Amino acid sequence: MDTVRILQPHVNIGDPHVTSDDADRLSILGNVFEPLLRVSEGGAFTPCVAESWSLSEDACSWAFAIKEDKVFHDGKPCRAADVVFSLRRIRDENIAGELGTGGVIKGYLEGADIEHDGALSVRIRTPEPMADLADLLGDIPILSERSVAALPDDFIGTGSFRIRESSEDRVVLSSDEKLLIWNAEPDDDARIEAVRKGEADVASNLPPRLSSGSAGRVHRSTTSVCAAFMFNMIEGEATNRHLRRALNLAIDVDELIQDVMYGAADPLNGPLTRRHAGYDSSVPTWSYDPDAAIAELKAGGIGDGTLITLDIPAVLPDEAPQLAERIAEFLEAVGLRTEVRIESDRTNYALRVREKRIGEAACFDSSPSSTFRVYREKFHSGFAGPWWLGYRNVSFDQLVDEGRKTPDPKNRTALYRQAYSLLREDAPWVFLYNPLRLAAIGNQLEHWNPSSGGLLLF
Repeated sequence: MDTVRILQPHVNIGDPHVTSDDADRLSILGNVFEPLLRVSEGGAFTPCVAESWSLSEDACSWAFAIKEDKVFHDGKPCRAADVVFSLRRIRDENIAGELGTGGVIKGYLEGADIEHDGALSVRIRTPEPMADLADLLGDIPILSERSVAALPDDFIGTGSFRIRESSEDRVVLSSDEKLLIWNAEPDDDARIEAVRKGEADVASNLPPRLSSGSAGRVHRSTTSVCAAFMFNMIEGEATNRHLRRALNLAIDVDELIQDVMYGAADPLNGPLTRRHAGYDSSVPTWSYDPDAAIAELKAGGIGDGTLITLDIPAVLPDEAPQLAERIAEFLEAVGLRTEVRIESDRTNYALRVREKRIGEAACFDSSPSSTFRVYREKFHSGFAGPWWLGYRNVSFDQLVDEGRKTPDPKNRTALYRQAYSLLREDAPWVFLYNPLRLAAIGNQLEHWNPSSGGLLLF
C-alpha cells in the first residue's frame, strides 16, 4: 500500500456540516465525504453522489438522480433519504459556522421543500428562483443519520478514503490502495524542511515567503479567494463614490503583490476570480495613478487631511497588518490621513464586519466559489446579506435578480459579467489580489498536483 505523508498547520476536522472555508480542514473532509456534485473552475459541475440533475424553466425546481452504486463506508447504500437528511440538517439553526458564517447556507435553503421521490430521486423546490443552487450544493457533504450519530468517534462518508485514526495532531485515512497520514505542524519552515529531507511528501498552506524554492517543487493553485478592503457605504467617507475610486487609484497593487505576497497572487479587477462564473478578464484592473486619485478626491469634495479608518484582523489574512501599513503610506501620499485598528480576535472581527461596526474600510479575504453567493451576500441591496455594507445600485440588483431566474448557464453568466463591470466602476471594495495556495510536493508525488482549487484530494 502506498503511503503519503502530509503536513499542514492543523488537522482539526469536526462536524462536516459546519460551514467553513478552511482549506486544511476541507482537504481532509474532501477525501472522506462527497457532495451531490462538485464545482470546478468557471462554474462547471461534475457528478458525485448525484449522477444527473435538471432545473425547471422557472428556476425553482431541481431534480437529482442519485447513483445507484454509491455506498457509505459502513456498507450501507447511499440513498435519496440520506441526501434529504443532509440538506435539511445543514439549514438547522443549531449547525454552526466558522468566523461569522453561521446561518449563511441556511439562508439559501430556508423555506425550500426538500423531498425524496423514491430511493434514488431528490427534489428541491425553492420559494424563489435560484438557478445557482447547484453552486451551494457542491459545498454540502452527504451524511446519513448513522454518520451523524457516529460523530466524532467515527466519520462515515462515501468518499474514496475512510478515517482510521483521528486526534488533535494526527489523522490517518485509508483506501484499498493508499494510506494518507496527515500530521499537524504549525511551523511553516518545519513543514517545508520535512519535504526537503524526504520526511514528508506534501507541505501544504505555505506562506508567500516560501513561494519559491528549496523543497522539491512548490505548486501554485488558483483559488476563489479575494483579498480586499470592503468599504463601509452605510456611513462615513466611503459613501462617496469618488473616494472609493480614489483609493483604488492610489494603491500600487502590483507592488503589494511583490512586496507583501512575494509574487504569489494575481491582481483583481473586481470581486471575482478566474474560478468564478461571470469573471471577465477584459475588465481592466485599477492602474496605479496618484494624480488621478487626487483628481477623484477633488471631484468628490474630499479635502486634504481627511481621516480614513482601516479595520484589520491580526490574522486571516495573515498579511493584513503589513498590508495596512503599506496602504497607509499610499493614502498619505495623496493627502489622506489613516488610522489602523487591529482586532486580535478573528471571530470577533468577522462579527464586527457582519454587524457593520467598522470605519471606512475593513480588510477581508472573501472566498465563496459561487458568484451568486458573492453578489447576494456582499452587494445586493435587496437581500442585504451578511457581509453587505451599504452598496446600492439598482441596475446591479436587477442583473443579479435576472440571473437567478435564468436556467441557461451561458445566459446567466452573461448577466453576471454585466454586473461585474458595474461593480468594478463603483468600486465598493479596494480590489487587491487573488492569493495563490502553495504546497511543496516531494519526489514521490512527481505526477500528482492538488486540485484546481488547491485542496489536497487524492
